[in-house]
Amino acid sequence: MADTNRSHFAQSCYIAFAIIISTPVAVSIFATWAIAKPLGAVDVPSGKDLFLEHCAQCHGSDGTGNGPMASVLNVKPADLTTLSKQENGKFDAPRITDIIRFGGDISGHGARAMPIWGLVFSKEGNGGKAGAAYSRRAVIELKSYLQSIQKK
Repeated sequence: MADTNRSHFAQSCYIAFAIIISTPVAVSIFATWAIAKPLGAVDVPSGKDLFLEHCAQCHGSDGTGNGPMASVLNVKPADLTTLSKQENGKFDAPRITDIIRFGGDISGHGARAMPIWGLVFSKEGNGGKAGAAYSRRAVIELKSYLQSIQKK
C-alpha cells in the first residue's frame, strides 16, 4: 500500500511538473497565435509616406505637380489634387489605380503595357506572392492618399 501511495504521489508530481513546465510554452504559443497577422497581411507604409518617397520628386510634396524633377520632364506632372475636379467632382478610383499600377496611357509614365509602380512595389515586397500582396496594398494606400488630398 505504501508503494502504491508513493507511486501515486510520484505520478502526481510528474503531472504537476509537466503542467508547470508546459504552461508558459502553451501561453507563448497562444499569445503568438492570437496576435499573428492574418494570412496575406503585409506591412506597407502609409499612402502619404509612399507618395513622398515615390511621387513627390515629380508631383511635389503637396501633389500639385511642382516637384524638383518637374522642370526636366518632357511632360509636366499632373496636379494630383485636382483629379476629382477634372472628373466633375468624382474621384475615378479604378482609373487612378490603373495609372499607379501600370502607368496608364500617360506619355511621361511610359507605355501602358509596362507596369511601373506595380512592379516597383512588387520588388519592394520581395517578389512572388509576398511582392504581389505588398504591391496591391501599396497601390490601395497610395490611391487612398490621393483621394484624401483632392481640392473641394
